[in-house]
Amino acid sequence: MNDNDRRISAIHVEDEGKIGAVWISHCKISDVATIYDCCKFNNEVLAVISEGLNARGRWIPIAWEKRAKDVSDKLLSRGCTMLYDPVDETPFSAQMVSRDILERMRTGRFKVEKRLGEWTQEFNLFNEQEGQIPVGSFPLMAATRYAIACLDQGRRLKTIPKKQGNAPKFATI
Repeated sequence: MNDNDRRISAIHVEDEGKIGAVWISHCKISDVATIYDCCKFNNEVLAVISEGLNARGRWIPIAWEKRAKDVSDKLLSRGCTMLYDPVDETPFSAQMVSRDILERMRTGRFKVEKRLGEWTQEFNLFNEQEGQIPVGSFPLMAATRYAIACLDQGRRLKTIPKKQGNAPKFATI
């Protein structure tokens, strides 16, 4: 990761308790967005979800949709870095962000790591829908839209001074 890379993540909460999450690295110079991780939580408790989100970088801001305010507040209280303002997705805005993603794909500015088969499988099922953007049953696609919509709010990793290192300050035996 270089100084121009920013990180953003996003979650999508479905009514039946399924949560999809994605993590994106965005290079501001080349304007390339890369999905480097994703996961789904199926009817999992918030303690496990918050640990799963924080394990990938507590400093990475998490975009979320307006309907998930209750879950967002609970994740915030568990130490997740939730964006202050939610994504207010309407059918029109979902279509516009989806077009942005397709344009990025066609111009080589949207990439997905090959090991993310779960994302690729959902993307292929998602694209089989005829001319409409389905809202349900595609939590990774919705989370991807939220993250792309909030790319400008991504953060870069602050580097640790070399003198300090990564080790905590305490004596070891």
